[in-house]
Amino acid sequence: MSWRRGHLGRKRLGIGPIVVLRSLGLAAFLCLGLNAPAQAQLVATPGVPTAFGLPDGVLAVALSGSYATRNRRGLAPTHFDGSSALAYGIGDPVDSLGFQLGATVTSTRRFGRSGYLSFGAYKLFQRDDRGVYALAANLDYLGRWGEGREMRPSGNVLLSYMTGFGENLGLVTLGVANNTRFDRRVVGVFGLGMGVTDRSSISLAQMGSRTTLGLTSAPALLTGTTLSAGLSRDWSTKTNMLTVDIGRNFTLRR
Repeated sequence: MSWRRGHLGRKRLGIGPIVVLRSLGLAAFLCLGLNAPAQAQLVATPGVPTAFGLPDGVLAVALSGSYATRNRRGLAPTHFDGSSALAYGIGDPVDSLGFQLGATVTSTRRFGRSGYLSFGAYKLFQRDDRGVYALAANLDYLGRWGEGREMRPSGNVLLSYMTGFGENLGLVTLGVANNTRFDRRVVGVFGLGMGVTDRSSISLAQMGSRTTLGLTSAPALLTGTTLSAGLSRDWSTKTNMLTVDIGRNFTLRR
């Protein structure tokens, strides 16, 4: 299986008027064994996780800030918040299974006083020389502390497909999740990302009643760092949110 990749986003959750699910690693540089011209591009789907986990021995670090307003029954005060997360990849998803361990601090207002642990497993399947599938199952809210104790263990099941569309790299994700709401109701997951240059991508994501338009970039001056912005609308709570993420990963062993 002739492909390599950097890191793909997972997710984080912030405590606030609504629960916001975002990708942790934010983006991926991918060198798939494709016949299509799309090679070594960046592609991501801010607003939804993907089934692609971290490679073995890679540590991902992410910081995220959000700005939200609520229009239900009049304009409520604007809310600022942030979160941070770590994730580490273990195992070989091609010949067996890949695993990912994570820890999330859910608010920067009282840093470190609220959070949870995560665990996920994923498997890669290459359909042919044009693309690759990933299947993943993830569980959140393990080892909860602080406000994180209000949530019960919940997670998602995801299927992602990555392939070349002409000169661009595309990523599609479908799945179900019950870790986006306090009532743990199962919602649908959809994400579509498309590379527009070697270092940027655009995306459309749907998680339950929340729609997110995303833009991701990896500036050449910030080697190994990805920046992501997502503009979201939750149609059930009439909430708008702008989230900005900064992510970087480090290879701890080869």
